[in-house]
Amino acid sequence: PEGIPPLQFCNADKRNDRTSLNRKLDRNLVLLVKENIGNQDLWLLPQAEWQAGETLRSTAERILATLSGNQIKAKFLGNAPCGLYKYKFPRALRTEDSVGVKIFFFKALLQSGDLPKAERRGEYVWVSKGEMGDYLKPEYLKKMGLCCKQMGDGGGRRT
Repeated sequence: PEGIPPLQFCNADKRNDRTSLNRKLDRNLVLLVKENIGNQDLWLLPQAEWQAGETLRSTAERILATLSGNQIKAKFLGNAPCGLYKYKFPRALRTEDSVGVKIFFFKALLQSGDLPKAERRGEYVWVSKGEMGDYLKPEYLKKMGLCCKQMGDGGGRRT
């Protein structure tokens, strides 16, 4: 139809190479990483433990810098998290000081760079909102709610 730009389709789309940023150019993409949690390999947003003296935002910035070897430049949107996922450990793993975990989500716009392919091949993907369900457990995806709703499917790249 007139006035609607043609769908952006690249070689990475043809190969369904979800490790490439050169795909789904008409969509926002989200970075997911495969992490070993307990005895399971799970796909998650990049995460790490908060360190004393850090703000939540500086923790998110450190996580991205560490994960990418400082190869990714991103603009974090705001100082407050856009979402929260919390869960309790199984009773056998709980301690007096630690009964569960809170994971805060931040949104960022990718400005430049990418993950070093050789180091994390098969351990990360760049996915659209519609592809997140292929990787994330339903309860985790549901808790991302607000971030996902605000993400939309057009515009710039997100990490």
